[in-house]
Amino acid sequence: MAKTQTIEIPAGLEDLFDASIERRDRFILGVAQAHKFLPSRSTKARLLGQSLFRFMATIWATLTTEEKAEWKAAGVFSNLTNWQLFISDNAARLRYDLPLNQGVSDKWQVRTGFVDLSGFATEIKIYQEHPLDYWVTQKMAGKPWKQELVKIHEKLGLPLEIGLSYKADLEVAGENPLAKFYARVQSSYQGQDIFTDLEIDLTPETDWVVASDTLSSVLGYLVGYRVIFHIEDYQGVVFFDNLIVSHTGQNWGRDPRFDNMTKEFKKAFALVRPFWVPEVLPAGATYQSVYPPAEI
Repeated sequence: MAKTQTIEIPAGLEDLFDASIERRDRFILGVAQAHKFLPSRSTKARLLGQSLFRFMATIWATLTTEEKAEWKAAGVFSNLTNWQLFISDNAARLRYDLPLNQGVSDKWQVRTGFVDLSGFATEIKIYQEHPLDYWVTQKMAGKPWKQELVKIHEKLGLPLEIGLSYKADLEVAGENPLAKFYARVQSSYQGQDIFTDLEIDLTPETDWVVASDTLSSVLGYLVGYRVIFHIEDYQGVVFFDNLIVSHTGQNWGRDPRFDNMTKEFKKAFALVRPFWVPEVLPAGATYQSVYPPAEI
């Protein structure tokens, strides 16, 4: 394999280079290689006969128009088509050796957040920070195999709506049980920091339900906010999905589908804060992303 230190691209050939060569992580093993080109039509036809898509397509063809419409409606939460969501859900079922084609829920889709309090743990508190300015990662335009840092200026405004869908199975394990999802909004008034809470109380024992609430005004001008899950003096499990942290016409919730609750950003992306930061996390308390039927 040839080794190079630098590559100089002649002016005007940058787009052609990007279309022909892809570069992998320069922080571990810098590699420049040819793109993995799409197979020919004959190769596709041969592979299709053995693919997951072909297998799922035979099941998909048996669904009624109404059933496909249900998958379409549920896909809105994940920004997926009905077919994409159908594939994602059943691929997870195959992974966990579960029955296929069990329908779709409008309250959770594929991966969800999951909190477990067991052993001696009776409390967990995790939060997601939303200051005025912060860093995120996103796919690089024209290079979807790469990520880039992007600085977000979150234009704070009211009303602020928070919401989620959840399922809970909690038992009281202390004198002052509480289970809530809330936003703590910071504002400034006459040189003083004011904190206003917008709270959603979680029902300790419930099948999947949807809950939301709205904050319309605060004292002073907005500085920032954080959204928080806090469970105390309980033991058991809670599932979460379809996070809403909405203001100024946009859902600002990070990882709103709870696809990767424990993701950490490292190396060049260390400026990006985790999706969820633990404030109280004793031994026996865990949070992660799961496929719910595999946990029940």
